[in-house]
Amino acid sequence: MTRWSTFSHRLIRAIVLLAFVFFIVHAFRSDTLVYYVAPRMELWVKCLAVGMYVLAMHQLYLAVNDVISKRRITAMECSCSSHSHHQWKPSIVVAYGALLIPLVLAFTFPTAVLGSQMAEKKGLNLSPSSSLILSKGGDVGTPAVTNLTMQDETDPVFQSNDYTLPYAKLASNMYKEPVITISEDLYIESLTSLDLYQNEFIGKKVQIQGYVYRLDIMNDKQFALGRFAMRCCVADSVPMAILVEADNPEQWKNDRFAVVLGTLEQRKIDGKNVLTIVAKSMETQNSPTSPYVYGNPYFGN
Repeated sequence: MTRWSTFSHRLIRAIVLLAFVFFIVHAFRSDTLVYYVAPRMELWVKCLAVGMYVLAMHQLYLAVNDVISKRRITAMECSCSSHSHHQWKPSIVVAYGALLIPLVLAFTFPTAVLGSQMAEKKGLNLSPSSSLILSKGGDVGTPAVTNLTMQDETDPVFQSNDYTLPYAKLASNMYKEPVITISEDLYIESLTSLDLYQNEFIGKKVQIQGYVYRLDIMNDKQFALGRFAMRCCVADSVPMAILVEADNPEQWKNDRFAVVLGTLEQRKIDGKNVLTIVAKSMETQNSPTSPYVYGNPYFGN
């Protein structure tokens, strides 16, 4: 009885490990791994798949060897006959269930981009600069470093401290552009800089691409345009967006990918001042190959 219990546990472990390996390999070959982890984590996930495959083969070897040899494996069982480590205890069933449930969900539900429903649950981040630590008890108005000067004396001075200096430099560069284009490489950093220096950017033209999201607190002419920002994996992703006002918002359905060109103004949402693009033109586009945006590793260096 104990031998067959040992064999069943070995076999289940091998099957679970191989299922994870199959899922990772399938996601890699179908170019859907980007829906689950950030690009910088892909190498580690591939290495994990190799490690799981080795462990699965080891478990299969032990299972087959146990049946053939017909002897107990002393590394897994005690010499006493009063109990067995391989009984189907509730804790073991729960442990297997914790591994099997994600696999079942992964193979059952189609691979898709996180959309407006998840954005509503997580809450749209329309004020990305709120996550910055401005200074020890201070704010941007009392910077910890020298104010940044601009070549053009008509440009505003973007004050900063040790934490916000890279954003001040980016804001300075964006301010000089006739039309501010939010690129994918600096998506998070650009929206943070715009939010950090809202007053300086009012009246500036901006162009941004993203998915259409909505919240109940928005009026009929408003919606948000943005992307899910991912650090390591889909579990830590946060929807980052900017408010948009348009004359015909009804034609822009949720989760549609679009590009907006307009002028920056300021509106109140949930008691906070947020930058808002008053749309001059909007066009739909095909969804990008990489649906999420990531922090630029070279930003501030």
